[in-house]
Amino acid sequence: MSTTNRQDGLSTAARQGIGAPSALARRKRRLRRTLLALVLVLGAGSAGGLGYFWINRPDTYRPGEDIAEITTSLARHLPPGAPDIRFEDVTIAAGLGTFSAFAGPRSSQLPEDMGPGACWGDYDNDGDDDLFVVSNGAALDAPPEVRAPCMLYENLGDGTFRPLDSFPDTRIIGLGCAWGDYNGDGWIDLVVTGYGSLLLFRNEAGTFIHDDALGEHDGFWAGASWGDYDNDRDLDLYVCGYVQYVQDDSAAGRQSRQYGAVIPYTLNPSSYSPYRNLLLRNDGGGAFAEVAEQLGVANPEGRSLGAVWHDFDQDGWLDLYIANDISDNVFYRNAGGAFTDISHAAWVADYRGAMGLAVGDYDRDGDDDLFVSHWTAQENALYASMLTDFRNVQRQPSNGAVRPGVQFVDQADLAGLGQIALQRIGWGAEFADFDGDGWLDLAVANGSTFETDETPPRLKPQTSFLFWSRQGEYFHDLAPGCPALAVPHVTRGLAVSDYDLDGDLDVLFVHRDAGLQLLRNDMQTGRWLKLHLRSRNGAGELTGRGESATVTVRLGETRLRRSVTSVSYLSQSSSALHFGLGAATTIDLIEVAWSGGALDRYENIEADRVWELREGDPVPHARPPVPAADMTDAGSKVANELTERQRIALFWEKQRAAVRAMKVAGDLKAAIPLFREALALDPRHEDARFFLATCLATRGEVDAAMNELQALIQVNPRSHRALKQLALLTVETARSGEDLRAALILLDRALQLNLEETGVLLAMGETHLLLGEFDRAEQALSHATHTNHQADGGFFLLGYIAWKRGDVEQARAMLLRTAAARGPDWKPKGATAEGDVSARQHVDLLPLVSFRNAWNGPPDPEAAFGDLDDYLESPARLRNGPRE
Repeated sequence: MSTTNRQDGLSTAARQGIGAPSALARRKRRLRRTLLALVLVLGAGSAGGLGYFWINRPDTYRPGEDIAEITTSLARHLPPGAPDIRFEDVTIAAGLGTFSAFAGPRSSQLPEDMGPGACWGDYDNDGDDDLFVVSNGAALDAPPEVRAPCMLYENLGDGTFRPLDSFPDTRIIGLGCAWGDYNGDGWIDLVVTGYGSLLLFRNEAGTFIHDDALGEHDGFWAGASWGDYDNDRDLDLYVCGYVQYVQDDSAAGRQSRQYGAVIPYTLNPSSYSPYRNLLLRNDGGGAFAEVAEQLGVANPEGRSLGAVWHDFDQDGWLDLYIANDISDNVFYRNAGGAFTDISHAAWVADYRGAMGLAVGDYDRDGDDDLFVSHWTAQENALYASMLTDFRNVQRQPSNGAVRPGVQFVDQADLAGLGQIALQRIGWGAEFADFDGDGWLDLAVANGSTFETDETPPRLKPQTSFLFWSRQGEYFHDLAPGCPALAVPHVTRGLAVSDYDLDGDLDVLFVHRDAGLQLLRNDMQTGRWLKLHLRSRNGAGELTGRGESATVTVRLGETRLRRSVTSVSYLSQSSSALHFGLGAATTIDLIEVAWSGGALDRYENIEADRVWELREGDPVPHARPPVPAADMTDAGSKVANELTERQRIALFWEKQRAAVRAMKVAGDLKAAIPLFREALALDPRHEDARFFLATCLATRGEVDAAMNELQALIQVNPRSHRALKQLALLTVETARSGEDLRAALILLDRALQLNLEETGVLLAMGETHLLLGEFDRAEQALSHATHTNHQADGGFFLLGYIAWKRGDVEQARAMLLRTAAARGPDWKPKGATAEGDVSARQHVDLLPLVSFRNAWNGPPDPEAAFGDLDDYLESPARLRNGPRE
């Protein structure tokens, strides 16, 4: 149509009134304008609201993330009467400081990270608890001979331990262990579990022999628990199977998610099907029969990590509770040797990531309660038993259904144990009365399963819990007030024992990243009672340790219950029973319910003593007093005989004489014994300990120096100088890449105390170079030169990195920066040869200092870096990981 025609058409239409304005049209236009304005207002409001929300949005919680607001608001101040937490780290002094839980780098596979545990038991029948520790071995693809070995430590009775060299060399991807006298000869035997390993060691009067009585069982075996489930007077064994793990190199780069967190596929238990459990019935004569499926307790749907035998319903038969990871927990009630699954009826079929278990009557109501530690963001559980409530009211269901033997209610939140654990991943756990007030306290080991961003990645450390019970009503975490517990670790196992025989319970932690930590309990103020039970085997002989027996101690109207059972996580506590008695000096009545139902009673028993109770014998037997362990040297004995004023005066006399000998006369040989005499008078004096370490290192006694520095770190975990010097000596004595990584952990702890300390940053850079990790070395060195323009060592090594990458111009520029940092008056110093500690007059030297000190100034990269490169490329240097 032409323009003219269109105009004509419109004119005609207009003339006919077709498009003429009307009242309806005007209302439509107004409506459209109103709607448009409303849309604009709503849009602006929504945008503003979204902007306000974005700015003020709450933090999103990610599993494993450290968001203080999650638990800070839940924290309560310690109430009046809370005890001072006093635990002393005695790991090194006790001779346990050299244990290694893992050798070499991880390869991010599930079996490498789940353990290890430890168990206390008197294997040599000398009256004190010895210690077996499982090693997690090494990476799955590492040859067996490089795996760290499991260790049995003999308790020498003076507060120290020594390895039992005659124990069979055991190098496995280990997880758990448990003592139990399966053949009834009076000597406790040992079962050890691991990935692809289920080992039994028979104890022949203190000598251990590998025994194949359990048969061949290939699997991923975790917790093991001994118990006489059929009441035939010999110990049966339940073993937890975790998952059907498949070692697949092609899965190494795949990722999966756990509660929104991205993790390697090979570290997620959900990636693998669950595995069956074993019940090995003891048929006597050293023979076992596997009957789990036959009795309905194989739990093939559960990814099982731990199980505990315990008579929860008090009918004389051991029930079985199983902690399952990302699958329902299971409670099998034992009625005459036949099992019934009452998990849901008992309200404990909990689908969370369950790891550790602990059993005890925390509220003193006459029945035993159950604590379960969980994975992150899931809270821990405290299942309070309602057994005595049912008995008191004789309650029966109205529908005629059979009531289960026991039911539980989760009281964790009300008791302060739930939400405080949201950011932690819990493992080992044990009830114990640490202060002796008559109420069970609780220790919980924590350690992450999430990895760092390092190459190779490490597991993230966490701090553990030590809860004090305020009369069973609320648990308060005392750990933040204890220096020995302030350092985070990747902890797995936990077990308690009165290892030093002083009447209180001490705590052992098994760190996946740092070996053992033995904490001596110095906080008990109440009176105490310690019981050793002796039960009878099938022949009527007193050979047992009272396994599964329950003891009730009566103090007037108060009743305290303890049982000879322990599970924790992959671990086992002492079989001796400890009771805190508060102010009581006499026990009115002791009742022992032996496994199988027999009951013995003992009246008017003296407190603060160790007693042996024998099944069927009405007379308690007092064990002879144990002499106090002599863990002091002659100087300490002298110190104990001095008044406080005399002790302080004598300390400063020794300290000043030692400093003069060291600094003025340069007589280190004379200074060392003087510092030791001073420390005998004041073992916590940090200067004396540090100067002693300096003298020892300068004289070439590096191992002794490192021991002193470790002792100083125990006194003050925030001692920057001790952490730094220990790291430098660790680098100097390193024999593997793992040693160098241990040094990096110490350096990182020192760096957190002072984020811009040049010496630590340079040491980190040089250690990464020794490992061949150029990118990480460059980060640390660049940080050092940025914060300190006089850090000539940083510029020098940055030049080396540039030269190795082929950037000669950048290497020359860094050498010029090195010379500028040293100043116009600098002259070549010459250098002490790397590793020649005896020639040094101090120990604050970085690992590669000799090479940069030998450079005479010209900006010639080939000449400047040639010797350094030859050293770092030398096959004699044991380094971990390829060059980047």
